[in-house]
Order: sequence, then structure tokens, then C-alpha cells
Amino acid sequence: MNSDRRSRTVLTVLVLLLALVGLGRAAASPDALTVSSALYRGTADAFPATGAAVPTWKQSLRAVPRVRLTGDESWLVMELRNPSQNREWVFSPQGSLIERVSARLYRQGRPPQIIETGYRAEHAYMLHYGVDITLAPGERAWLVARFSSPFYASQPEFVVSSRADYRRKVSRENFLILAALGALITLSVYNLFVYAGTRNRSFLYYAAYMLTYCAGWAFTFHIPADVFGLRDLRLHYLWFFLLPVLNTLFYLHFLQLDTRLPRLARLSRGVIWLSLALLPSSFFLLPYAHVLATGAISLWLVLALVAGVISWRQGFEPARFFVLGLLALFLPAAIILPGNVGLTPDVPFNSELFTLLGGTLDGLLLAFALADLIRLLSRQNQASIAQLRQALTLARTDTLTGLLNRYAFEQAFNASGNQLLIVMDLDGLKGINDKQGHLKGDELLRAFARHLRTLEGEGITTYRLGGDEYAVLAPPSEEKRLVARVREIESEMQAEYPTSGVSFGVAHTGHAPKISAFEEADQRMYRQKMSKKGVARPSLLT
Repeated sequence: MNSDRRSRTVLTVLVLLLALVGLGRAAASPDALTVSSALYRGTADAFPATGAAVPTWKQSLRAVPRVRLTGDESWLVMELRNPSQNREWVFSPQGSLIERVSARLYRQGRPPQIIETGYRAEHAYMLHYGVDITLAPGERAWLVARFSSPFYASQPEFVVSSRADYRRKVSRENFLILAALGALITLSVYNLFVYAGTRNRSFLYYAAYMLTYCAGWAFTFHIPADVFGLRDLRLHYLWFFLLPVLNTLFYLHFLQLDTRLPRLARLSRGVIWLSLALLPSSFFLLPYAHVLATGAISLWLVLALVAGVISWRQGFEPARFFVLGLLALFLPAAIILPGNVGLTPDVPFNSELFTLLGGTLDGLLLAFALADLIRLLSRQNQASIAQLRQALTLARTDTLTGLLNRYAFEQAFNASGNQLLIVMDLDGLKGINDKQGHLKGDELLRAFARHLRTLEGEGITTYRLGGDEYAVLAPPSEEKRLVARVREIESEMQAEYPTSGVSFGVAHTGHAPKISAFEEADQRMYRQKMSKKGVARPSLLT
């Protein structure tokens, strides 16, 4: 898959995720209550006795536009009218973690319905605070809720929707939540295996980052609370302080930031120490932990994005997926994080799910980045192997003739079993060098090498040992043919260089010491050379 196709795939996935988040709004049923609501803060200790007492009771409270994000106790008063024929509804606190919600639904002629929900309560709907209520067609009711929490990640919302719509919403959102968390765990485990094989710390930091991201959002969506009964708010923001630490360690190593951008690397390490310094606030300053975590995460995202963009511009190709992943995370963060500290209005959709899906897409793109890194490293390794092979070839090759050199001969000769060894000496080289010059002598050496190369075949290799000395290694069964062919080569050489000749000696390595076989062949070659000195033909032998 090329980079353009990957980019189109990423954009398609992002659009699909956004469509899934908003799918339920377009498909909602026409059933709706008429709701008017207001928030109050005051010292009331008890709920009103009846619905008729609600208008007078709420006058003792002070209306407020919103809750304090650093935590407080507030009252919600909702007046409900049911103009539809639907009787089944759900009261749902949402948009933020809320530790406790106690409510009373006042309907005429019936005792108040007691509602208990929130983080500390058991939930009728998995991962959601919704509680079933019943309102008859045309009925009017009051719903009064007292809720409290040591912090709010954003402004909480209180809605009443039809039970059928709410069930569809819960099913859809739970599917997306569990699918996203499952994808994060899968990516983490897979990259831990990759790290075990490669020992590249980028994969280790990535896996730790993904597992931490998964843990943080699992706590946000109350999975430990609903599944394991683990309800400890001090653990919730611990993970979000660790996210900048682990992701910064990841991109420091992945982008090779100490080498590429040392100043930015030092600033990034500052974010690590800042996040670790703020981490204890999860236990000792819980009302402010989400604000402090928002600040640390915002600083991390900006530095990481800058580092990724610069590395990409410098030509580090895997950085493009790192940048795209950060953008997938940065988009929901830019919308949601300002709302976490009250700087912007809350978004009209499930911001927590939107952020989780953005983080999952970030994890997928970081996996692409690591795959691209593997491709880059593989390409670099292949280039290094090719260079090494070239260097080894040059180290084993005679540069003048192109034949294997003495080093290659000694490796093959010492490693071989029973082989035929032919040692050769090119006669007449010194005379040509003296009378016609060394360039002409080099031509003679290359011409002889070309003839010798015609001997090469399966199991047959030729070597230049140095000067005018050559050798052939071959299977013993090839002796008769090769000896005849060497004599033919001598005739062919003499047709081109009349003063040349070839002296050679043959031996079998067998099981005797290799040096003995070489000396035997060398002595036979020498005796043949000496015998040629009595031949009545022009010769430059010395």
C-alpha cells in the first residue's frame, strides 16, 4: 500500500468513526418530552415532600449556570411534560464522571420514584448512568436530583429520552467503546511481540503507551467499576499523567530526536518530568487533577506535533504517519480539552467516546509509522548487506584479472575435502614486461585469466595466486578433461603471445595435510617448467 492510498484509508476511517458517533442522533425516534430544567446550589438537606412543594422548595436555592469543575454538590430541577404516546423513558446523567446522583421523580397520585445512580451506584445500563422511569401520555412530573463529585471532567448533562432510543444509543456506544479498547490491547500485545524479536525500544514504548491509553479510558467509562467493583477516583487520572511520559519516550526514540532536534528533545524531556511531578495530584489534589492533566497533555501534544512535522520535513518518512496520528488525536483534543477547564462550551455529542476513537485511530496510525520504520530499517539493512557483500567480493577478487584471489583460494582449499588441485605458472611474463612494458604484461595476465574462466563450471573455480601464479580447484573426476583443456589454453595463448606458455602441476588433496598436496602440485609444476628450458623454441622463461 503506497502512502497516498494509506492517507485515503486514514481519512475514510476517520469519517466512518465520526459517522458512527453521530449515527444515533439522525436515527432518533420522534418521541420526546417537553423538558425545562435548572441548576441550583444551596444548603437544602432534604428533597421536597411532594411534587406540589417543588416550586416553593426551589426558591430556597440559588440558581447557577453551571457546576464547578473542581467539584461541588448541586441540585437539578426538571419539569417534565409528556405530549407523546410513549410511556417508557430513561433519565440519564452523562457527559462527565459523576460520583453520586440521588433523585426523586414526583408524579401526581403516586409516591415519588427513588433514583440512585452515578459512579458509586450499580447501573442498569452497562457503562452508562441511565435509570428507567415511567411517564404516562399527557402526564406532568417533577424530577429533582442532588448530585456531587470531587471533580467534573466537563459540564455534566441530564437528559430524558425514550427507552428505545436510549437502548440503541447504549448498544452502539458500548460496541464502539469495547471495540476501541480491544483494538488498543491488540495493538499493544502485537507490538510487545515485535519488541521481543527486535529489541527496538520504539515498539516497547508504543505498547506501554497504548496499554496506558486503554487503562485510562477503561476507568473513564467505568469498566473496572462495573465489572470488578473497583471504584477509586484517585486511579482515574493516574493514567492520563502517564500518557505524555510514555508517548514522549516513544517519539524521542522513534524520531531520533536527540540527533535530529536536540533542543526539542530537551523540551520534551521537560514534559516528562512535569507530568511525573504532577502525577501525585491524582491522590492529593483530586479536584484539580483533571485541570493539571489537561495542561500536561496539551503541552505534550503541541511539542509532539512540532517534532513530528519537523522530522517529516527533514525527510524522515515514517514521521508522516506519526503526524497523521497526532492530528487524529489533536482534533478531538482541540475541541474537548478547552471545555475541560471551562474555556469553551461543551460539545453537543459524546466527547469522551469521540476522544477514545481519536486515540484509537492515533494508535493505528502509530502502528503504520512503526511498520514504515521497519520498512526503512529493512531497506537500510539490505543496502548495508549489499555493501558488505560488495566489500567481501572485492576482498576475494583479484582487481587486475577479475579472478578469485589468494585469500579466496586459501578459504576454499582449506575447507574442501578431496579435490583436484592444478597449480599453474604463466611463462614468459618477465620477458614481455622487460621488452614491451608492464601494460603489455598486464594484457597477458588478463588474457590468460579469460581463458581460465572458460574452465569454470559446477564445482570448478579458478584463482590468481599472485604475479604469474594461478590455480584451479575441481572435483577429482574432472582431471583428465581439465589437463587436456589447460594444454589447449597454452596453445591458444601461444597463438596470441608466441613467447608465452603454461607450466602446471596436478595433485589430489585427499586426506593428507593440505600443505602437502599444494607442495606436490607446485613441485610438479616446477619440474615441468624446468623441462621446458630444453625446448628449441623462442622463450623468455627465466
